[in-house]
Amino acid sequence: MIEINLLGESSKKDKGISKGKFIFELPNYVSFVIAIIVVEVVALIYITYSMNGVVDKLQSEKNNLNTIERQVKEIRVKVREVDNMIKAVKSLEKGRSRAAKILEEVADAIPHAFLNPNGNTSPLNGGLWLVRLSKKGRIVSVEGKSFTAEAVADYMMRLEALKDVKKVRFSSGGLRKISSSNGLDVYAFSIIVTLKG
Repeated sequence: MIEINLLGESSKKDKGISKGKFIFELPNYVSFVIAIIVVEVVALIYITYSMNGVVDKLQSEKNNLNTIERQVKEIRVKVREVDNMIKAVKSLEKGRSRAAKILEEVADAIPHAFLNPNGNTSPLNGGLWLVRLSKKGRIVSVEGKSFTAEAVADYMMRLEALKDVKKVRFSSGGLRKISSSNGLDVYAFSIIVTLKG
């Protein structure tokens, strides 16, 4: 069979172009604008992604700083508590030193004339000795025994002469004879010493 081309070569090409390909030509400025928009969108996506990483990092650092700040506040509170404890201990130590000094003075006020050279009490010299000595606030409680009432009176006068003592008096127990045998009397006494200031 024989084919005859009546349309010619050029029309065959035009026909093929129109059937197989669709060509859409844009002006140059439109292509340029589209290219700029695409570049800007890509740049915005990249910047947004980068900034999200920076923001996440800064948020993490902020959380760490908040944790450190909380720890610093807790440490400051503990430091204040320790400072207060140190002040209290120093105050107690100072008060204890004063209390020990006062109790020592109260014990030292025992008339030495009533002790024999060996430090033992003797009925011949009116011996006086302490049984209990305690301090609570400004009150010192003294309990003791003696062979004579005169020794107790002398001891009370010596206590009144101490510079830190405001007042000396018998407590409810007072002075009482607790035993008498072989011509020897033993007295028990309870004294309350009120301190100054």
